[in-house]
Amino acid sequence: MKKSLAVLLSAAMVLGLAACGGGSTSTTTAAPAETQAAAAAETQAAAPAAEAPAATESDGVLRVIQNFDPGTFEPGNNDEQGYNRITAQIYETLFRFDENGELQPWLAESYEWDDDTHLRIKLREGIKFSTGDEMTADDVVWTVTRAIETNLPNAKYNIVDHVEKVDDYTVIYALKYPSGTMPNHLAYPQCCIASKKAFEENNGDYLGGAVVGTGPYKVDEYVQGDIIRMSANENYWVEGLPKCKNLELRIVSSAESRATEAKTKQYDVVLNPNSREYDQIDAIDGVHVEYGQTAKTTYMLLNTKKAPMDNVKVREAFARAIDVTATVKLAYGSFGNPAQAFIVPGIAGFNEETYRKYYGQGHDVEAAKALLAEAGYANGVDVEITVESNNSQRGDMAEAIQAQVAEAGINVTINKMEDAPMREYIGAGNHQMCLYGFTANTMEADGFLNQIQPGSGALARIGYDRQEFFDKYQEGAATADPEARKAVWEECLEMLMEDYCMIPLNHERLGAVVLDGVEGFWWARDYEEVYYAYISK
Repeated sequence: MKKSLAVLLSAAMVLGLAACGGGSTSTTTAAPAETQAAAAAETQAAAPAAEAPAATESDGVLRVIQNFDPGTFEPGNNDEQGYNRITAQIYETLFRFDENGELQPWLAESYEWDDDTHLRIKLREGIKFSTGDEMTADDVVWTVTRAIETNLPNAKYNIVDHVEKVDDYTVIYALKYPSGTMPNHLAYPQCCIASKKAFEENNGDYLGGAVVGTGPYKVDEYVQGDIIRMSANENYWVEGLPKCKNLELRIVSSAESRATEAKTKQYDVVLNPNSREYDQIDAIDGVHVEYGQTAKTTYMLLNTKKAPMDNVKVREAFARAIDVTATVKLAYGSFGNPAQAFIVPGIAGFNEETYRKYYGQGHDVEAAKALLAEAGYANGVDVEITVESNNSQRGDMAEAIQAQVAEAGINVTINKMEDAPMREYIGAGNHQMCLYGFTANTMEADGFLNQIQPGSGALARIGYDRQEFFDKYQEGAATADPEARKAVWEECLEMLMEDYCMIPLNHERLGAVVLDGVEGFWWARDYEEVYYAYISK
């Protein structure tokens, strides 16, 4: 990597004038917190940020239905998209991917590499938390250090040895090994920056006074399992945002219930209702569906440390016995996107030809039976699939797979668990198989591969220990040239394929039902964020 490669990035904020109308929210105050304001920024070397037009003042409420109940507002506490979609309304990151999938500076102003493992970042000056306190290098160093020391589930910090302060507006990320895409990693919503002062003064209460960020919203009220009410951060640094001064996030766990609510047209935005009802909902006057292709693939994870999945022939037999297309179409209808590669096409590292080499034979019961016999299971084998109980699509996929593989003599039991217990269960490696998603959120395969490296909690989900794979990842991380790096990622992915430790099923798409008068909604592809600060009605 070129020494002292300075890249000065300025954000030209393109902001609209419209603001929300509507009623007011509850005035009950429970916890201050800020949400990310996503400005569509353009990278311009050494170019000044454009002035943003002022927004019309309004006390309007943007009403949203979503499925995730956070339980806490601790930054970096959970790697689920639903969790980070909430905290992204409170905290912000040093970098951010814009609507076009291009990396932009955010809380950072510029960066340069001192050498292959030391990333120097210049912070924007004058950015304030919702409390009015200025964000400085101390907050960045404290946030990252705490995440590492408390082992928060953020795989991106596995790369980081430590962060050091140079001055109030400059920090250096010292990496354990070269990572050419480290700025991309720092756009991950779990890498958001929190307030050191608020944490210390409020004893780390992330349901109270510690919930302080630099974004456009702060939390006023949280009723667990019901609703989160937020209001505009008066100290927000992006002029004109948020466009809607109040935000209500209603929690509805059932996809079918969210679809029912969408049909009533009482909410401005309904995230991820039952996908099999999209066509019906889209035909209703006054609403439309906003679609988005993500960087996420849902996999069947096969635990290589748990019998009988510790036998590669059993794993391959399971892959052969599945009809991926039928499974996805049953669960998602026409909205499904059956896997065409090991990761989402368009992400650097995907290779459709290699995927077909290992998974392209389709549903082949006889081949599966032969592989089981070679593995010593000629009379069949009993296995268990673990899946979240509140994810109807994954539950449907598990049931479809259960029926398909039975033809080959694979007898499947479905273990449905609530999200938190399931994460603990599979994180400890207690499962044989589970349905789970991985997102290539750097827009390169390393955004996914990084999550299954030594030191990551996610590695236990597949129990993988092929040293050649880990070494190859390190080679790719140290490769500065994007094309050369892409080739290394392809090699890494092929190792996972030939070992059959994961079976790609669905390249996930997203849908949101939006009222026709609502403008500015878009899905962020990198980690499925929604930046409500841009939405007007």
